[in-house]
Amino acid sequence: MVTFLITLAVIVALATLLSHYTAPAGSTNVTDRDRQRMQAELSAMHGRTSNI
Repeated sequence: MVTFLITLAVIVALATLLSHYTAPAGSTNVTDRDRQRMQAELSAMHGRTSNI
């Protein structure tokens, strides 16, 4: 029983270290086009109101 608990603790520790030091799944350098479009529209709206 003690051997099982030690083995389980080692597996959990390795999984924790592996998840901490590896890159997350998926693409991290994705450009958010919707955010860019919304920022551009807000900037344009702000530019129109600042000239009044």
